[in-house]
Parts: sequence; C-alpha cells; structure tokens
Amino acid sequence: MAEPTELAEIDLDVADVKRIALTTDPQGETMICFEMASGQVMNLVFSPETFTKLEALMAKANEAKAQVSPIQ
Repeated sequence: MAEPTELAEIDLDVADVKRIALTTDPQGETMICFEMASGQVMNLVFSPETFTKLEALMAKANEAKAQVSPIQ
C-alpha cells in the first residue's frame, strides 16, 4: 500500500475579515469569512470544539505578544 502523500501548506494573504457568524445553538458551527487579497472570499467553518481550541490558541498568542510588546 502506498504511503499517504503529505499535503502542502497554503499561504493566503488576507485583505479583510468580513464577518464572524456565530450560531445561537451551543452545538452549532462558527463561520469566519475572510476576503483574500485577490478579492475571493473564503469561509472557514468550525465545530464548537475546534473553535474553542482556536480561541484558546489565540488567547495564548495574545498573551505572549503582550509580554514582548506591552502597552505603553
């Protein structure tokens, strides 16, 4: 059996965050819509568990950034 092919990473230049669509149902999905530099819109859809993980990672990144460059 052939080994699985490793997928390449994709780098996209985000020009704008268009919107974040949150559902009122705690079991629902969260969608973040980005506009790329090319004008194309990309929608990222997260399960509640994945979005919670993203929020935690962003909080850690913000904390690390604040320690490096504190507000003056």
